[in-house]
Amino acid sequence: MTSSRRLLAVLAHPDDESFGIGGTLARYADEGVDVHIAIATDGVAGSVISGYEHTLAELAAVRRHELDEAIAVLGATLHTFGYRDSGYIGDPANKHPEAFINADDVEATGRVVALIRQIRPQVVITHDETGGYYHPDHIHCWKITTAAFHMAGDPAQYPDIGPTPYQPQRLYYTGFSNRMVKVFTLIMRLRGQDPKRAGRNKDIDWTRIGIEPRRLNAHVDYRRYWDVKRAAGAAHASQGGGMSRSRLLPEPFQRRFMATETYIRAYPLPREGERERDLFAGVVLDSAPTNT
Repeated sequence: MTSSRRLLAVLAHPDDESFGIGGTLARYADEGVDVHIAIATDGVAGSVISGYEHTLAELAAVRRHELDEAIAVLGATLHTFGYRDSGYIGDPANKHPEAFINADDVEATGRVVALIRQIRPQVVITHDETGGYYHPDHIHCWKITTAAFHMAGDPAQYPDIGPTPYQPQRLYYTGFSNRMVKVFTLIMRLRGQDPKRAGRNKDIDWTRIGIEPRRLNAHVDYRRYWDVKRAAGAAHASQGGGMSRSRLLPEPFQRRFMATETYIRAYPLPREGERERDLFAGVVLDSAPTNT
């Protein structure tokens, strides 16, 4: 039986669903929400950790297998768009004609519109306008999903895409506090690491990322689902299992004080100082779709 509470997360890469918001997705799936995850790209432009170099020749297939395992752990339903991973800023993959960032915006937005009309989610989640760390695919995902969110309920938009137009009630962007970023950058400097050249490819500048805490008005506690998120991340073994950043702080400390995922509520805009702990609080439930 399909749940009356439905959530759609539209994300850029295989692993974004686990490393980023896996705690939220696991929590809602366990609480009976019908959780759907759409992944835009195949992850083929990503790098791999040492010991997985042999997977580079078939990385798209490897990452799809890892994604399937992670989705099963989270208890969600997977949808894929099949665009080619565009790579990070300045990557030669940016210029590939099949790269996600080079896709036709109308066609790509229409794919999200179609999913919204099919699934009828009350809540939609995607990346924020910075893509978290300025990844081109994350930013493009934000662009098309935001447009689709506002178009899906308008019968004049994409009239040839069924089913019936449907307007979700909430749109959230992923985000994390720049206060925590400052803690990580301090730890990295104390360890002799350069926070401006972080990540496996040394292409992430931690001094530029993070959201002002006042904008993060939604806070989802996933302490009960810490191990589920860990297991989903571990499924992405070729990407390091999601643990490289978290090794900066002891796991018991993280489990107790950091098991919260934060969001910007993009629609409807929150009142000044408004804080919420449940993405479905105040959502009006309707009948489940019959055409999924």
